[in-house]
Amino acid sequence: MVKRIITAAVCLGLLIPTLVFSDTWVFFAVMTVLAVIGVYELCGCIGIRKQFFLSVPTYLITIAAMVLTFYFRYKAIYLPLICFAILLFMFIEFTASMLSTGNVRFSQAGEAISFTAYIAVGFLCILLLRNLGDTGRYLYLLVFIGAWSTDTGAYFAGVTLGKHKLIPEVSPNKTVEGAIGGVLGCLVGFAIYGGILSAIGNVTVHFLPLMVIGLITPVISQIGDLIASYIKREQGIKDYGNLFPGHGGVLDRFDSILAVSQFLYAFAFLTEYFGRFTVFEVLEAVIV
Repeated sequence: MVKRIITAAVCLGLLIPTLVFSDTWVFFAVMTVLAVIGVYELCGCIGIRKQFFLSVPTYLITIAAMVLTFYFRYKAIYLPLICFAILLFMFIEFTASMLSTGNVRFSQAGEAISFTAYIAVGFLCILLLRNLGDTGRYLYLLVFIGAWSTDTGAYFAGVTLGKHKLIPEVSPNKTVEGAIGGVLGCLVGFAIYGGILSAIGNVTVHFLPLMVIGLITPVISQIGDLIASYIKREQGIKDYGNLFPGHGGVLDRFDSILAVSQFLYAFAFLTEYFGRFTVFEVLEAVIV
């Protein structure tokens, strides 16, 4: 427990400066490094880390996706470039599997493609959220607040009240009571965040849509956690890595965040496109 607390404190100390400079290349660089480490952990999980003709392209496509997102976001060329990069990546992975003449199963190439896409999209959605109009500087923080407040609420509710197992075949320690506590924790976290933004004075917070996504976000967060647990159980490993002592690797700590970021970006993009159900409105330009 002491190791976990120390690691959490150190990570928080590193995260806060990163978030402060979220409008600079620093945030992009940190997210890219975490994404690549996550894909590295994935390659070890599915047993292709030493199959360089399969693993190296996963790192390169992850870096390429993040770089394209950073430099070409919202420009007409962005989507075609991303689509081309993904198609090229798929072709390379399938070709490498075929040329291995049985050393690498075709299913492993499929796993590498799908899992890499999931990880890369999860991290690039954080970048896209951060740069989504004037409200992006407030929206992207909902990813971290939603995932961590859900985890916190689920942990304390599970420890104190947990009796009924949720899906023991996937994660034996998770309970129904913990899942409900996660939803309540997220609602509280979003409400506090909304209250802080309202107090700032330059942001109008629409609490109804905020609480609606506060109900959906913890469900997505816990599903993301369960998906990561299911993959680990299927592969017979305890943790994806050991980057964070006592907490595991990047995928162990960001499993919920990856799922939440994709949901929140989809929500934010659609609401901005249709012009309804907006969570935040910026009343005046603010320099962060």
